[in-house]
Amino acid sequence: MCAVSKVSQARAVEVWERISQLHGTVAAVLEKEMFPQAGITLGWYQVLGELKRAPGAMLRFQNLAKEAGLSESGASRRLEQMLKAGLIERVSCPTDRRGVYAHITDAGAKAHEKAHLIFIKSVDQALSSQLKPEEADAIRATLARLGACD
Repeated sequence: MCAVSKVSQARAVEVWERISQLHGTVAAVLEKEMFPQAGITLGWYQVLGELKRAPGAMLRFQNLAKEAGLSESGASRRLEQMLKAGLIERVSCPTDRRGVYAHITDAGAKAHEKAHLIFIKSVDQALSSQLKPEEADAIRATLARLGACD
C-alpha cells in the first residue's frame, strides 16, 4: 500500500498533461528519426525491446501485447505486420498446442539494435541535456513509486 498525502485534482491533471506532452514531443522526434534511419517505427522498436528482454526472447502473443501496452486489435495488426516484415516469428508452445509465442528473429534483433542507437541519441538530446542528475533521479524515483502503487 502506498500511503502519501494527496495532491489536488488540478495539480494531478497538470502533472499528467505535462507528462503526456513530453511523451508526445519525444515520441514524435523518435518516429521522425527512427523509421528513416532504422526502418522500423517506435511501436515496433518497443515490441522488439519487450521480446529481447523476455526469457528466450519469446513471449506469448497476448502477454507481449499487454507488456507493449497494445489493445487487442492494435496488437493483432502490429504483430501481423512485424511477422510479414520478418522481425518476429510464431513459435508453438510445446506444452500447450493452443499457445503461440512471438520470438524475435535475427533480423528483428538487428533492427532493434540499430533503432536503439537512435533511441538513445534522441532521448539524450530531449532529456539528458535538459536535466541535472539530481532532477533525473527525482523524476525516475517518483515515476517508479507511482508505478508501484497500483
